[in-house]
Amino acid sequence: MSIQFPTALQLGEAIAQGEVSPVELAEQALQQADQYPAIYLKVLHDRARREAEQSAWRQAHRCRLGPLDGVPIAWKDLFDVAGEVTTAGGRVFSEPASRDADVVHRAGQAGLVSIGKTNLTELAFSGLGMNPHYGTPDATPGSGEPRVPGGSSSGSAVAVAKGLVPVAAGTDTAGSLRIPAAFNGLVSYRPTTGQHSTRGVVPLGRSLDTPGVIARTLDDCLAVDDAFRGQGTEPRRPLASDQVTVVLDEQALDDDRLDEAVRLAIREYADQLESKGIRVVRKAVPVVGQCHQLTARYGWLGGYEALAEYKELLERVPADRFDPRVRDRILAFEQRSPADVVCLYRERRALQQALKEQLGSAVLLSPTVAQTAPILAPLLQDDEAYRAANTACLRLSMVASLLDSPAITLPAGVDSNGQHMGVQLTGLAGQDEHLKRAVLACQ
Repeated sequence: MSIQFPTALQLGEAIAQGEVSPVELAEQALQQADQYPAIYLKVLHDRARREAEQSAWRQAHRCRLGPLDGVPIAWKDLFDVAGEVTTAGGRVFSEPASRDADVVHRAGQAGLVSIGKTNLTELAFSGLGMNPHYGTPDATPGSGEPRVPGGSSSGSAVAVAKGLVPVAAGTDTAGSLRIPAAFNGLVSYRPTTGQHSTRGVVPLGRSLDTPGVIARTLDDCLAVDDAFRGQGTEPRRPLASDQVTVVLDEQALDDDRLDEAVRLAIREYADQLESKGIRVVRKAVPVVGQCHQLTARYGWLGGYEALAEYKELLERVPADRFDPRVRDRILAFEQRSPADVVCLYRERRALQQALKEQLGSAVLLSPTVAQTAPILAPLLQDDEAYRAANTACLRLSMVASLLDSPAITLPAGVDSNGQHMGVQLTGLAGQDEHLKRAVLACQ
């Protein structure tokens, strides 16, 4: 019998009631994972079965670890799993991890069952999700040409979109959770950095990296996120609608690089919020444009940090072992002035302060990505098309990362071609709990 995945929390409740067996559930997830080598780079048969059997024992003896006990989860292959090689989407690393990443360990303490490790852009350095080593995951809606899955957490998003698991872990440095969530009609939450331990997670830009979750519902994202922090999972109360103010960034909507369908979807979402009694303020938010100007002038901060992280490796290992687009883009930051990095860090702090003044306790509403997922085939052949599409996909999501703002992406409908769009709600750095409760009210 095929077990249909509802939400992770609903699935956990079905396990608690004895309606679903964690062992049967894990076996189904493992069988499906084996069918998708472009999604799963490693299927964790032995570990998943062991964890599922332990969950079943706890259920039988009424000592479950929480509402997620027995629920399957997939891990972006940046997270260390003991005894397994963490590939980071490439073919260079070969040493098995000696221990679980901290968040993997904490997920296990909550009873989550690890099914496998998912594909990504090599070193997590792209917003498109393409991978020449292992193939590119695909969950394109409808019957049209394959489109990019979004990245870098491509395999995690597609695993959830295809119903292979109800939740998956990823990381976000410039949009790597939010972009694939938007392109696949899913929900993701980018926490403020420092909310989670990054020990055992392969870095890209250490001042920007943060682990997070992709799922079908915000409640699932927040429950798993709590587990990652070693906290008990309790339902959150939404803020009262009259306690929520949403600022719609009109300047972002006036940008001619925004697809008309995306523009209309964001305006419609704002109208829906007002119909629920939520106050919506439509105005320009200058700090957003200033972030774009800063990046255009000095380059992306994560690129400098990636160069510091991987320059020696990229120069020591033969070039043909890497995705050339990733390698070349990282090494290109060698041509930048060191003074540019200093300016970026200095201006970043100033912009974070400016956002506090311009936003206050409100939540910022904007598109997650300016367009729907681009068609894959032209990007495989044309380096310039790849570069332009990657820049376009990352442009909006990079703002929250630069400001270290928590951000939640929600589905915003589909365009005339059936392609998903996303809406992003952003708060102030460190104000994650306020953002979560505000967005729950917006739902």
